[in-house]
Amino acid sequence: MMESALINRLKEQAVQQRHRRLLVFSGSPEWARQMASAQVTSESVWLGRHPPDNVQVLPARDAHRLLGQTLSSVIYDAWDGFNPNSFGQISGTLNGGGLLILLCPPLSDWPEFDDPEHQALVVEPYTTQSVGRRFISRVCRLLEDDPYTLIIQEGQPLPDSETLFSDLSTPPVDELALAAPPCATADQQQAVELIIRQLQRGRRPTVLTADRGRGKTTALGIAAAQLAGFDYQDILLTAPERSAVTAALNIAAELLPSGRLTDEGVIHDEGSIRFMLPEQLLEQPGEGQILLVDEAAAIPVPMLVRLLKRFPRIVFASTVHGYEGTGQGFTIRFAQRLNELAPQWKSCHLTTPIRWASDDPLEQLVFNLLLLNAEPLRTLEPSSHDIRDFSVTELDRDQLDEDYTTLQQLFGLLVLAHYRTTPGDLRILLDSPNLHIWLLQSAGEVAGAVLVAEEGPLPDDLVEAIWSGERRPRGHLLPQTLVHQEGYRMAAGLTCGRVMRLVVHPSLQRRGLGRQLLQTVAEAAQHKGWDYLGTSFALTDDLYSFWRACGYEMVRLGNQRDAVSGCFAALLLRPLSEAGQACVTVAEGRFARQFGLRLTDDWKTLETPLLASILAQVDNPDRLDNDDLSDLSGFIRHNRSYESSVYALNKLLRQALHLLSAEQIMHLMQDEGVVLLMQRVLQQQAWETLEQGGQGRRGLVRELRRAAGLLLDLLQADQ
Repeated sequence: MMESALINRLKEQAVQQRHRRLLVFSGSPEWARQMASAQVTSESVWLGRHPPDNVQVLPARDAHRLLGQTLSSVIYDAWDGFNPNSFGQISGTLNGGGLLILLCPPLSDWPEFDDPEHQALVVEPYTTQSVGRRFISRVCRLLEDDPYTLIIQEGQPLPDSETLFSDLSTPPVDELALAAPPCATADQQQAVELIIRQLQRGRRPTVLTADRGRGKTTALGIAAAQLAGFDYQDILLTAPERSAVTAALNIAAELLPSGRLTDEGVIHDEGSIRFMLPEQLLEQPGEGQILLVDEAAAIPVPMLVRLLKRFPRIVFASTVHGYEGTGQGFTIRFAQRLNELAPQWKSCHLTTPIRWASDDPLEQLVFNLLLLNAEPLRTLEPSSHDIRDFSVTELDRDQLDEDYTTLQQLFGLLVLAHYRTTPGDLRILLDSPNLHIWLLQSAGEVAGAVLVAEEGPLPDDLVEAIWSGERRPRGHLLPQTLVHQEGYRMAAGLTCGRVMRLVVHPSLQRRGLGRQLLQTVAEAAQHKGWDYLGTSFALTDDLYSFWRACGYEMVRLGNQRDAVSGCFAALLLRPLSEAGQACVTVAEGRFARQFGLRLTDDWKTLETPLLASILAQVDNPDRLDNDDLSDLSGFIRHNRSYESSVYALNKLLRQALHLLSAEQIMHLMQDEGVVLLMQRVLQQQAWETLEQGGQGRRGLVRELRRAAGLLLDLLQADQ
């Protein structure tokens, strides 16, 4: 068959060039699977539900389980659903010379195919027929335009092979012969040497970045093993998930003569290389230990800063264009803090692929298909833009179908702003039926965006089941949370908009453009008849202050910190209608009533600036009376006991946080005594915990007396 000759030639050239290539069988499911079955080998992996006999099979959504493995042949059956995340993940497992075989409907029909993956995009009352077809339309165009993809279509003539094979005839340079083992490439070796050199000099962090397949994680493991040989007994590894550092632990165990893998990490005769989640690390002493942070862009900057302050010897590593998310914004967001806290930090970027050649055609195709390389405009200069030059408009997503420039700029902003922007988010962006997008633009350039999911009302027959926890239908996160977690059945019948993402170009931030975006969305949402807007995020003081300034009020705070961000999750709402106002008023009132009680339990460790900001929203304290003033005077000036004065101290703190200006409170949060007073009085942290500063009980009480005097003087000066 001529098809076989063409496919064999594709395979031969892939092996010769150390390239990965894409082969597409486009036609009926029976024909496509039969054609693919002829290419199956003992080393093949089939992703789909209808494999032939004698082949390793895996559901497409489990493709992440293959990350870290090296495969030579993968069949991806898109008749069983095309999942952008799994397609990107599986492409990253292929070795140079390997073949990725895609089975799909006829390209002319594929966009209208009711993909099983559409089910993940629909919420009540939509059906899979409501899902857009823009994402697959774009995939088809890019496949047809790619000169290195071999597309064999059922009943159609074979493609011209001249372009397919003509441009890739020169054997590649052996880039892997330039490094000394155990490093696979020269830049991996340079990265390991830089890490060790920086760590041995004290507080000199290293930032290591790379695309997938460059050996970044392995470089961390090699460095850890070599550092263990230099008598560093306790080396710590962290990442959002343990699976992210599997390659590092494996190579470290292999390189250490006595190394053995355990659930904790690598144990060897001289010490250990242990994995811990970011939040767990904050309980470690830090001094004298080495910390290697992988996938750092997946960890919020406030947590990275806390780790940087705690661990003098630290390395940050992150993927730039990844299949689970992107780290493009990591260096931009974090570099400023590094410059402030550790100006002698150095960076290293790994460019040489290990498992395939540098000019690999499949890598570029996957980047284009999934917009892994999307970037925002880099030419936006604040000085050239007046805030009046910007306009906010709701986007007709059909415009994105062929407007590659706007799509690149928009998705580039999203990946720059948030690591967890994945290829799956691209499909949501293009096709989700309940998504609304507003763009901030100037002269046609995308400078910002808001993504809002329309949610509610909940079906009447589900409300009681949701309230009791028996049902959790897809989507509708805000009304479901309010009904199930907070018990507000009144929220079930309302329509709302959940702000999923708010992004402004980094060079234009802090100019009021984010507020302008949200205000335009609020006005448009009122015209649509929505009852309220809401958002949920990992709570920090800066974010809380911003959203409150935009009219959003906190109605829920999670009961435990996230293991990665180290923050509590907050839910904030902005009413738009009378019904929405009634719901928000009830929710905010309940939160206010619970806050004081839970402050000494779930939120005992809440940061004091956040505590001050939240109390300013929810508290309405009684004024100090003469008895209170007498008790305070006795505590501050006459050695009255803390226990006899704690009621008055509680009222003093709450009144100060309620009446003093935001600037005064911000200044007070820098005073260690005021912080200690809040922790002891409002959060009831144990004396033993607060005494860890080293001053002892007497010294601590003296500091509390001084802080109380400061607060009382400020209050009396303002009256």
